[in-house]
Amino acid sequence: MTRRIHILGVAVVLLTTANAASALYTPNPAGRWAPQHFYLAGDFQFTAEKDVEFSNGVDDTIDDILGVFVRPGYSIARNVVIYGRLGFQDADHVDLGFAGGFGVQGAYVLPGAPEWAIGGAFDYVHWTADIDNTDRDIDWNEFQLTPAVSYQVAQAPGLTPYAGLMLDFVDARNISESDPVGLLFGTNYDPNPHLRLDAQFRVISETGFLFSVGYIF
Repeated sequence: MTRRIHILGVAVVLLTTANAASALYTPNPAGRWAPQHFYLAGDFQFTAEKDVEFSNGVDDTIDDILGVFVRPGYSIARNVVIYGRLGFQDADHVDLGFAGGFGVQGAYVLPGAPEWAIGGAFDYVHWTADIDNTDRDIDWNEFQLTPAVSYQVAQAPGLTPYAGLMLDFVDARNISESDPVGLLFGTNYDPNPHLRLDAQFRVISETGFLFSVGYIF
């Protein structure tokens, strides 16, 4: 059994200016993986704004969310991976806090057009942190589904652009998603068999980006 370590990650989770809010990132939900390999992922993510709704019915945005995560995982079959995540999240009016979760991602390569793959991911994250200048903390639980499609560029080996939907559901104190549907697009790039890079942008329900680096061995 071959051993691999990727640094791929995901970032997540967040703040509020008197409550809380969050954002989950899954690098290439339609990504391809060799079977039976371990990997380790690491992400940097920044969300400029995320749409939320407070319990009093007021719609607002959460701004300037910054997070770093690592994610170990294992490809249980070709193009199917399970993973955990550990990291820290910081934001305006919320102290640095611990976050953790898990997920699964899978893809199906089209037999008649092997450059194309369809896939998706399910992610869960829990985040806890103290709100500035209060005795309250955040009890944040977020679930996300991300169906997507990817394309391997024959003229640029290792380059795999992708695009998809993100369906985001929040269970937290006094806050929920005001717009649970968004779009994501990005690309992963494997310059050699030991390195994977991923860049992703998100729009509509939130505005943000992810950068992920992975080492495979």
